[in-house]
Amino acid sequence: MELCPSIKNILLLDSEGKLIAVKYYSNDWPTNSAKETFERAVFTKTQKTNARTEAEITMFDNYVVVYKFVQNLHFFVTGGENENEIILATVLQGFFDAVGLLLRGNEDKKEALENLDLILLCLHEIVDGGVILETDANVIAGKVDNHNMDAGAPLSEQTITQALATAREHLTRSLLQ
Repeated sequence: MELCPSIKNILLLDSEGKLIAVKYYSNDWPTNSAKETFERAVFTKTQKTNARTEAEITMFDNYVVVYKFVQNLHFFVTGGENENEIILATVLQGFFDAVGLLLRGNEDKKEALENLDLILLCLHEIVDGGVILETDANVIAGKVDNHNMDAGAPLSEQTITQALATAREHLTRSLLQ
């Protein structure tokens, strides 16, 4: 048994089981087909549960899976069979709350896909190589927000996603005037 808690993967699926964001931290699933099979199986096992108010915990293929749903998003954190469920639930809650802060309370599939870059940065701030770095949603969202350039910055200093978001915002404003 390892001394340091370890995360095997973090998944974000939609209400149909389609992948939105994922980060695997172990080689337990060596191929893409093995990963897809695991994702489908976890979704199928948990889809009929009501994990909307609190996180639920299940054992699946010798893994502990902690999950929570909001609107049409399904959040999952997986650990080894001997992993502490409370630690996994804390990681899940940190990810769940940070995404909620970054999406400004509008947690749905469309908003998640439009802000996929923020969600992926969020995953990087929470866990690195399976080791838990941060679980406080405010700290995670703050670090991700620091990576995200201000919309008022010159276009040359923005990423393509940020530049497109800025252009979309300017176009919307001009059409509404």
